[in-house]
Amino acid sequence: MWDSTSAPSEEALSRPAGSPAPVHLPIFPLPAVLFPGATVPLHIFEPRYREMVGRCLEHDEPFGVVLIQEGEEVGGHAAPRRIGTEARVIASQRYRDGRYDIVAEGRRRFEILQLDRSRAYLRADVEWLEELEGRDAHRLAETVATLFEGVLESLELAGQAIVDESWKALDPRSLSYRVAAALPADDLVKQELLEAADVASRLVREAELLMSVARIGAEAGAA
Repeated sequence: MWDSTSAPSEEALSRPAGSPAPVHLPIFPLPAVLFPGATVPLHIFEPRYREMVGRCLEHDEPFGVVLIQEGEEVGGHAAPRRIGTEARVIASQRYRDGRYDIVAEGRRRFEILQLDRSRAYLRADVEWLEELEGRDAHRLAETVATLFEGVLESLELAGQAIVDESWKALDPRSLSYRVAAALPADDLVKQELLEAADVASRLVREAELLMSVARIGAEAGAA
């Protein structure tokens, strides 16, 4: 098993007997993290990703969004992190020259087991990750919700639009992902949140980050 900072190996991994068969998924490496329940607008112009999106739309299939670890999104090969999120196209527009504008919604997390570079775009064998709740998740969710409400104005001023208050009724898992998507954190921190072992661990880290946001806001207001 890789550590959290390594890219997936091209070699097949041994799998325990009785494990579910891996799913073969097109992979879109991006300089961003997509969380379950969140959406991302994408302008698709590279031929290889136009082909990928076209296939996904034609067959109503998902693709995987994974943070780039090495390389570039455009041109060449980008090495993805091992944990990503399944994405479904929920809106699309195709232009005459073959480009697409799409909106993709995050669904399930997955772990890459083996990469496949036999096509122009990357594919991988993946397995879905369990969503373990962890200890005291409901209590932690209440704490995070209180902290989140306290910094909403700061987040909105920083450009993180909170469209409505539906987050207040979310279960701990969904709340943890909503907060993760809204936090003004860099991609490595967001990847850390995506990779959290369970909901409770994610909420603990988010409480720390939200308290930092609140402290920075208070210091800025006092200046």
